[in-house]
Amino acid sequence: MKLVLAFVLALALSGAAQAAELRVATASPTEDMSLPFWCDWGYDWDERCYRDDSERLGVGGVDDKVWRAALRFSLASVPQGAAVVTAELSLWFDGTCVAPRRRTRPCEGRGYELEARPIYTPRWLAEREVEFGPVTAAASLAPSASPGWVTWDVTDLVAEWQGGQANNGLLLKLAEGTEDFDVGGPAFPSSSYADAALRPRLTVWYAPA
Repeated sequence: MKLVLAFVLALALSGAAQAAELRVATASPTEDMSLPFWCDWGYDWDERCYRDDSERLGVGGVDDKVWRAALRFSLASVPQGAAVVTAELSLWFDGTCVAPRRRTRPCEGRGYELEARPIYTPRWLAEREVEFGPVTAAASLAPSASPGWVTWDVTDLVAEWQGGQANNGLLLKLAEGTEDFDVGGPAFPSSSYADAALRPRLTVWYAPA
């Protein structure tokens, strides 16, 4: 019995030692905005299919476009050579949804499935629609969800950035097959939102080299 207790204690101490070695870094976006997709107005594209760099990050369809939110974070606070253990992207949901003409409105109470995907276009404004990759993380909002943080586990993608892969940011969109022009989604507070405590953040737990 004493040997069993000693073994359990040794495991507990080992786990505590490993946890003590972990560090945490929290980053705010260096760049974030809402980008229009599926918007084809020919000569007046810039007028009707504008980008939205306001205090809200829109996701979902309104009128003649589908909004997707783009965010870019620096990993400068994570030491070179450190191993990424966990990384979480967090945005605040307060029951506000997108509406036509850069407005917002209370959400209608539907649920949402939200995807995070890597952006492959280095300069977001160089193209009408940025290029993006496969789903790297997903999160859900239940119907009539109360205000709270929505979190995506982006560990694998952040580890790739830390390993040297180009960091061109993340794209948030409604799940494939659910987007449409009349399916409005959340309008999350952006990096310019008045209450700094509710702005987007990337939290990275890492083990120093």
